[in-house]
Amino acid sequence: MANVLEALKGINSYPVPLRTLSEIAERRGVSLDETTTAGILKGKDFNLCRADLLLWLSYAPNITQGGQSYSFTDEQRTDMRNLAQQLYDEFEEEDNAPKSIYGYKGKRL
Repeated sequence: MANVLEALKGINSYPVPLRTLSEIAERRGVSLDETTTAGILKGKDFNLCRADLLLWLSYAPNITQGGQSYSFTDEQRTDMRNLAQQLYDEFEEEDNAPKSIYGYKGKRL
């Protein structure tokens, strides 16, 4: 049986650092050592972890490690962001993408 860590790593073959996966899981209250069940995989916390990981991957750099290259096209990055947003919407989580801040700049109105 797989655990949550293996399920998150299985989302993509990109070498995501363990500390990144640990931070994502800790922020969502998920234990990486917990054995996965259908309930966990369909649950809110795990799917929000998936969304966080997809968003992280969409901004991850292209790398070469041990003779293996890992890269994403702009289209793949956009698809990952869109899927992450769908998961946030489905599980009623606020968008984690950076937002524009509007306001007055200057001395006169």
